Amino acid sequence: KAYVYDTALGKLKDVSPQNSSFATTLGLRSAGSIGDTVFLAGPGLSGGVNFFAFSSSASAYIASCTASQFNNIRQWRVINNALYAGVGNTAGGGGLVRWNGTPSQPFDSTASATCGFEVVANLPGDAAYITAYGPASDRIAVSTWPNPLGAPGATAGVYLSPQMPAAGFTSSDANTPWTPLWLPSLYEPDPVTALTDIGGGIAYWNGALYFGTMHVPGLSALAHTSAYPNDTESSLTVFANTYRAISVWRIQNADTIPSVQLLYGESALPKFDPGTNTFQSTSTGYSPLYGSSGFGNVFNNYTWSAAVFQDRLFFGTMDWSYLAYEGLLGAAPQQQNPQGQNQGDSQSFFGADLWRFDSGSRPAVAENANGLGNYLNYGLRTMITSADGQNLFVGTANPMNLEAKGGWELRRLKLRNPQNSQ
Repeated sequence: KAYVYDTALGKLKDVSPQNSSFATTLGLRSAGSIGDTVFLAGPGLSGGVNFFAFSSSASAYIASCTASQFNNIRQWRVINNALYAGVGNTAGGGGLVRWNGTPSQPFDSTASATCGFEVVANLPGDAAYITAYGPASDRIAVSTWPNPLGAPGATAGVYLSPQMPAAGFTSSDANTPWTPLWLPSLYEPDPVTALTDIGGGIAYWNGALYFGTMHVPGLSALAHTSAYPNDTESSLTVFANTYRAISVWRIQNADTIPSVQLLYGESALPKFDPGTNTFQSTSTGYSPLYGSSGFGNVFNNYTWSAAVFQDRLFFGTMDWSYLAYEGLLGAAPQQQNPQGQNQGDSQSFFGADLWRFDSGSRPAVAENANGLGNYLNYGLRTMITSADGQNLFVGTANPMNLEAKGGWELRRLKLRNPQNSQ
C-alpha cells in the first residue's frame, strides 16, 4: 500500500497504484522526495528494484519503473539541491545514484538497468544509510551492508566521499574511491561474526559523524556453524558468544585525520579459537566512552534510524525482547529497564528505544524505551524532521498484527521546550 497523510487535516488517503509492478513489490522499504516529486521504492519479487513516482501537490501516482541493475534500496537524501539514493547491486556491492528526471517524466523507461538514475559512486557494499557531511554539505557519508550478506570479503563499513563538485556528483565520479572510515573488523575480534555486522543509522551533527551498527539475531551463529562445522560447542553457547547488541560510534575530523571513538560498546568480545574449540574473551581495541552495547540494553540489535532535530541527535533502535520472550519462551516475565529499575510490568521493558544526544560531551538520554508507549513497536524504523524543523516524524516497525496494538504506526513528536527540556 501507498498512502498520503495530510498533516493539516489529519486524513489518510490511499494512493496505491493499480498495476502489476506495485502488486509484485516485496515491500516499500524506501522513500524520498525533491520538490513536488515523491518516490517509493523496494525490491521486486522477480528481481530488481521497483520505483514509483507520485505528485505531492496532487497526491497522485505518476509512473513506475523497474531497475534490473539494483537489488536493494534504503535511504534517499537531498544534498545541495540534488536527490541521491543508496542502492545494492544485483551483481554485488552497491553504490550511490542520482535522480536526473523531471516531475512529468520521472523515469527513463529506455534505460531498463537503472530507470535513468545516474550511478555516481561504486562502493564495496549496499549503501543503506546516507548523510550530508561538513558545514557546507559538500561530502556524503554512507554506512553500508554486505552484499551479498555474509559472503567473504563483502563486509559492511562507513565511507566518506571526496569533495563534491559544484554541480554535484555525476557518473564521471563513479569510480573515484571513497575513504573507508570504519570497518567491522577494526572492532569485532571474531572474523566470522564481523562478516555479519551491518551499518546502521548515520548522521552528521555538531561537526562529527555519528553512526550505529545492526545485528540480525542468530545470523552470526549460522555463519559460525557454516565456517566451523566440526565445532562441538552447543548451539546455545554459539549463539551467546556470537550475538552482538548495537555499538554506537563517533568520528571526528573524518575528512582530514579521522579520530574514531566508541561511545557505546565493549572493550572485549568473544572470539572463537579453532585450535581449542572454545570462545575466548578478546580485546576490541576500544574502551566505550559512555556505556555498554545497546545503550545498556542487550536486546537493542538495530540502530535503525538517526535524525537531527532541534539541534539534538536522535537514534531509534530495534529491540527484539518481545520476540525473545513471547516467541521463543512463550512467556513474558517481569524485567528491569536498562538502568536496572524494576518496572513491575514487563510490557514497560519491551519496545524500541529512542535515544537523544543533547551535547557532544555528554552521554545519550533515553527519550523513550517502550516503543513510544506501544510495546509492540519493536522498531523505530525511520525518522525525518519536518521542513519547518518543528516536528520529528517517526515510522515504527510492528509486525504483531494479531494483537490489538499491532501494525506499524506513524508518530509526530515535538520537544516540550525546545530550549531546555525533552
